[in-house]
Amino acid sequence: MKKVLSCLLVASSALFAANILPNGDLEKGSEGWSIWNQSKQPAVLEAQIGKKGVGFQKSKGVHLNIKKRPGTWSDLQLHLPKFQADSAYYELEFKAKGNGSVSVVVQDTNNRRTHSTAFVLSKDWKTYKTQFATQKGFGKNNVQLQLGFILGDVYFDDAAIRPAPAPKADDSWYKNAEARIDSIRKKNFELGAKPGDSVKIELLRHDFPFGTTLAFWPGNDSAENWYKNTAKKYFWAGVPEYQFKWPEYEPKKGEFKKEPLQMVIDFAKENDWELRGHALIWGIQRYNYDKHWSIQGSCKDIRKRIQNRIERDMKAFQGTFADYDVWNEPFHEPFLFDKCGWDLLDSSFVWAHRADPTAKLYINDFDVVAFGETEVYYEMIRGLLERKIPVQGIGVQCHFLYMHVEPELIRKRLDRLAEFGLPIKITEFDIGDEFKGFEGSEEEQAKEMETFVRATFSHPAVSGIMFWGFWDGKHWLNRGGIIDKNGREKPAAKKIYDLWHKDWTTNLVAVADSNGKVSFRGFPGKYRVTINGKEEIREFH
Repeated sequence: MKKVLSCLLVASSALFAANILPNGDLEKGSEGWSIWNQSKQPAVLEAQIGKKGVGFQKSKGVHLNIKKRPGTWSDLQLHLPKFQADSAYYELEFKAKGNGSVSVVVQDTNNRRTHSTAFVLSKDWKTYKTQFATQKGFGKNNVQLQLGFILGDVYFDDAAIRPAPAPKADDSWYKNAEARIDSIRKKNFELGAKPGDSVKIELLRHDFPFGTTLAFWPGNDSAENWYKNTAKKYFWAGVPEYQFKWPEYEPKKGEFKKEPLQMVIDFAKENDWELRGHALIWGIQRYNYDKHWSIQGSCKDIRKRIQNRIERDMKAFQGTFADYDVWNEPFHEPFLFDKCGWDLLDSSFVWAHRADPTAKLYINDFDVVAFGETEVYYEMIRGLLERKIPVQGIGVQCHFLYMHVEPELIRKRLDRLAEFGLPIKITEFDIGDEFKGFEGSEEEQAKEMETFVRATFSHPAVSGIMFWGFWDGKHWLNRGGIIDKNGREKPAAKKIYDLWHKDWTTNLVAVADSNGKVSFRGFPGKYRVTINGKEEIREFH
């Protein structure tokens, strides 16, 4: 009885722990709360913070009427009062109602994101909760509610941050990765020979696409040949980094920069690489893409241009790309939808399917596996499928920034997206801060990357993995590659190579039975088969 009572007291003390967020209930008015609206294209809104009657049960709260979203999704934020971290783990809860979704971002004292998740708000008041880890004893941390996805009225009240118990570590799923790989990635095969023949079977290349972005440059044959040979050593699938994005491919109407893309296509054909089409449409308002001719003028004109881009280029490149990112980052970059309506997303997939019924059509976005914004992406995809829109694959960008790779979180988020029964591709993987790059040791990089590749290859819904670059000399992140600027192989490169060529390979010698059959279990792919010293290349699928 005493043990039961003790457990109840521990549970209740955690449940009713003191709220350490100053003025979380807004009863002191706007003290500590603020709006951040910084953008070249700022949001247009009316704000009431700490006003009586707009909160839960007519208490003091926050009411925002957002008339126009900012040009960049993260540039409209409601900042909660800063709080002092005394322990490692916390739970944030708040009440809200509105139409749209809100991203919750926790930043440490260096203004680096340590946690993010997203919630789809409802029209009625509801309590939202999320747990996060933070720093202890390093000054005040802050929480942002990012509102760049909302139009119209949104309300907040009763924010609280309370200490939470450390999450129970569960590494059982990851520990079983190798057994799962053996089960879901291998198949039973059979080949014919003469009875008693000695048969050697060697896997040369997996069917499973493991790839990287590609970006070539003319005029330096020596450097380019090194780059190509290095890519071929570690990968056997690819994606154009920027060459197929519309503003790069057709910077002026009717004027095309075809050579950079053609170099990627030629390389893929020469080496029998699977190639992804990234991306048909990307509504981002950075990198001067907001000035591209395609999105100027009336929505009627924009819609017609998008339809023409999709139909023209999918017909032109039919058979070149195995799949397409039809719309890149629709969740995080809603500018075109705000301007011209969300039916533009639906129409783009319909146009793409009509233009090339053989192509696999993907949606693609970030922070849905590396961070916790899975649910909003899930709801977007669910809506598309309910409307019978031909979305045939789910792309998940995995830019981990400075966060550790946590297999259990990856599993949960992939499991959620896998409920649709669609293939999931890791379309962009790297580790490192956008501004500072990868700051850890090379050994830490190798460990994180190995963990990620092992975890995702062992997940049954994952149908491909793409690194977003491999060489520091052509990587968007400082020290983000597995090869340094001087061409030196980092520990991560060796580990990645060994996974595919030592851990996950098929290499055996057998003797054909009395019926001339050799049965074996191996990874689907291209093999070298040697029968009594005579070699031939065969494919087993």
